[in-house]
Amino acid sequence: MDGTAYILTRAQGRPVQASKREGTVLTMAENNTNRIVMYLSIVVVVLLVAFVAVVIVMSGGTKTATAPTSTVAGTTATSTTQAGMSPSAAGFDPATATKVPSSSDPVKFVTTYYQSILDKKWEEAFKMQPAASQVGQTVAAFQQTQEQMYGMTSFKIFSNKVGATDATVVVQQELGTNGTWSATWTFVKDKGTWLVKARQVAMGAPTATK
Repeated sequence: MDGTAYILTRAQGRPVQASKREGTVLTMAENNTNRIVMYLSIVVVVLLVAFVAVVIVMSGGTKTATAPTSTVAGTTATSTTQAGMSPSAAGFDPATATKVPSSSDPVKFVTTYYQSILDKKWEEAFKMQPAASQVGQTVAAFQQTQEQMYGMTSFKIFSNKVGATDATVVVQQELGTNGTWSATWTFVKDKGTWLVKARQVAMGAPTATK
């Protein structure tokens, strides 16, 4: 019986030892799994932090572009270009510039220009514009712009400054539902003849120049 008990005891002990080995293997596997989960969590956190940082940098570096504005001397308005009229401030060439007749002067010239528009003398008014404003435009297009877009009802010479070699004439225009506009004409005298140098248009009524 002692031998039988010994055999049973060893036989019964084998499962106990196998159970311990299985428990050890399971514990190691769980530890490895926990480590992997921890590492993945760290990686996810780092990626989130990096993503947030990139978003902040991009948001902070984005600026809204604002169109610059400039004020024409003698006006309270923002400088602009009237639709249908080419800019005239650039590209002035005395050789091709619009000439003021010898029987006139800058103030009379500007007055005649706006009166011609009111009298619907389109061809005459068109040719009195600065030379650069006439480029790429026709008399018909000029007429359409004046009649359908602006519809000037009245004008007046607001101020003028005429010197020996240069002159400036500021005009106030009433455009009906389009409100009040201003126009500043500049002239230069070349070889005894006044030349139209530029015409700068602006929205709003002119103000006295100090």
